[in-house]
Amino acid sequence: MVTDSIFNLMNTNGRRNDVLNALKIYLEVLEEIKSEYPTESWNSYPESIAQYVFYVKALEKSKDVFKVHKKFDSFSESISDDFQQFIDKDNDWIDSSFLDYKKVLDESIEQRSRHYTSNLVKMGFTDSDRNITEAGYSYLRGSVSKDLIEQLLPLDSINIILLRQLLKLKIFSHPDENGNRKYYSPVLMAFMLLLSDMNIDLATFELIVQGLSPYSSDEIKSLVYSEKINTEELENKIKDITIEIPCELQNNEEIDFDVFKKYFKSSKNSVTTSKKYFKFYKALLSFKTSRNEADYNALILCYEENSELLKKAFGYGKTIFKMGNKGNRYNLDRFLSENADHTLLKTNKYNEEFYRVFAISKWIDGIREYSDTTIRLLNATGVFKFSNLPELSYREILTSVFDIETLKNSIFGEMTDSEFCSYENSENCYFSRNTSICQILDLNPGDVETIVNKVTDILGTSDYEQAQKMLQDKKSIDFVMHVSEKYPKEKILEILPLFSDRKNDSKIKTAVNDSASVPTIYEYIIGIAWYYISDQKFDLYRSLNLTLDANFEPVIHAGGGEGDIIINYEDLVVMLEVTLMNKQAQKRGEWEPVLRHSLNLKADNKNKDIITFFIADELDYNTINIWRAVAAVPLESTNNHDKVDGVVIMPFTNLEIINFLKENVNIYTIIEETKISFEEIPKITDTQWREKVMEKISN
Repeated sequence: MVTDSIFNLMNTNGRRNDVLNALKIYLEVLEEIKSEYPTESWNSYPESIAQYVFYVKALEKSKDVFKVHKKFDSFSESISDDFQQFIDKDNDWIDSSFLDYKKVLDESIEQRSRHYTSNLVKMGFTDSDRNITEAGYSYLRGSVSKDLIEQLLPLDSINIILLRQLLKLKIFSHPDENGNRKYYSPVLMAFMLLLSDMNIDLATFELIVQGLSPYSSDEIKSLVYSEKINTEELENKIKDITIEIPCELQNNEEIDFDVFKKYFKSSKNSVTTSKKYFKFYKALLSFKTSRNEADYNALILCYEENSELLKKAFGYGKTIFKMGNKGNRYNLDRFLSENADHTLLKTNKYNEEFYRVFAISKWIDGIREYSDTTIRLLNATGVFKFSNLPELSYREILTSVFDIETLKNSIFGEMTDSEFCSYENSENCYFSRNTSICQILDLNPGDVETIVNKVTDILGTSDYEQAQKMLQDKKSIDFVMHVSEKYPKEKILEILPLFSDRKNDSKIKTAVNDSASVPTIYEYIIGIAWYYISDQKFDLYRSLNLTLDANFEPVIHAGGGEGDIIINYEDLVVMLEVTLMNKQAQKRGEWEPVLRHSLNLKADNKNKDIITFFIADELDYNTINIWRAVAAVPLESTNNHDKVDGVVIMPFTNLEIINFLKENVNIYTIIEETKISFEEIPKITDTQWREKVMEKISN
């Protein structure tokens, strides 16, 4: 990625919290476009309709995110009579009408498509022409071939793919006069910070990881390379940027509000916000001048009225002054003592310094805004945790994988133009390929063997497979602890009813994880509900086909062609197929995959009973009876074409699952009654019926 400003992994135009879901949806759309319009390039209309089609499909697949699109709706209505001519790029239509729509098509439709898909380019999932790369297909399919280190870590395929791409991520400068480019590797910096023996708060972590760049000074780089990083000093150096003071503020007279609001404004240019800033400006100026009790109390009151706003604008995201906690503020003398060196209190050029602090704080707020997506992606690797202080999962294991000194020396560097092109700016470049962690870290077989031996020693075993199992078992136990603490049965009973009304989506995301889509969260919550219905007698973590972040929250359905939740009891296998599709959509979107998953599962488990439970908020009448009917006929699996008899698919509503939980219905009652009912279905044994009909017709 090349930039001379704060880097970002998701453009602010169209940025969304469900980052992983967005990446997958956009890849799906690009794949559909390539299939439906194979000759269309990624260019603007009239050269290509690809960007228009992308926007249409992205809106359709993300209705819960993109709810308002008035200009697009107006455009669609305006060309409705000429739509086919528009799609066909009819020359007569282009000559007579295109200019009337060119601006809205470019700025409100195609430009958005370019912005949304730029995130795929930044992650190496597509090239600049939006062709899906090797890494992109791997992410789309949820499939990856893991090396020995990756197999050892208890991470799923999506976790691994994201970790690979982020480890390879470099932020490049523009070329110098010789064509050389400097680079900065933010995720290597993140690893180095958290593998070092230091505690670091989230605000400092964000500022350092997101605030560094290929243009960072030699002084900053020397701090990074130092034997023990002084994060406070590094943070201060990052904040030390040159600010040009407006002429109107280069005096010590109290600023008039009409002048003040020109320079002190929010990103939305709100006058109301400027007034709040101005109130703080005057309260601080009065206290700075008098330093008496009354003005101190007025300053504290002013701060507490808008503390979050003022932290962002004047405190670099933190408390502006050392002042104690709300309800237990310092007295005047202690406040003056603790803040004696604060730049806003000791400066002789108050207006200039007030503006400088504001400008730097706003710049840092921009860093934190862009950092939101970076943090979400780091968390989704399953390695970086941000519940309290930033930390690494499996830190002891990762200390064996990553060498601190090697990391330090890899954070900043320089490439020639040809090296840059082969790294990320050419067809089949290094960044876009499926490159394993061992390859990324340039580990030879001897290095890998040493790392594996260190890890097995840490775990107290000499067996690689036993080490794998121990790490997986530990993750299963930790996940159950997380579920018992955050999602007790009572909490699940509070959350489940919310899914019956999509107006509750924001409440659901707040209760669980706003980085996931609501259908993904539903799958997660149903899995936990079934865990309680089953009296906690199965491995919940291994049963979910979900990618979890490092905090054990869901982020995306893992895919891979399997059912949503597959539970191995002692004597049978239960699959839960979970959907929020309404009755009409169930026919179109669920019949084929649910039946396919059920057939393949039964074919793969010939010696066990198999039951599929189809769970939806509402059930379509035909769907209920189709599931009943398939149990009567012999069918064929799609994986290996084995013949399968007696597929059992039992549908339940969300309300019925809630009642099972409330009434403590025993799982074996549910299973036994389902089996008894399906055993009553008369089987169709004549598999040659079609041939007999054809024979009679022919005769």
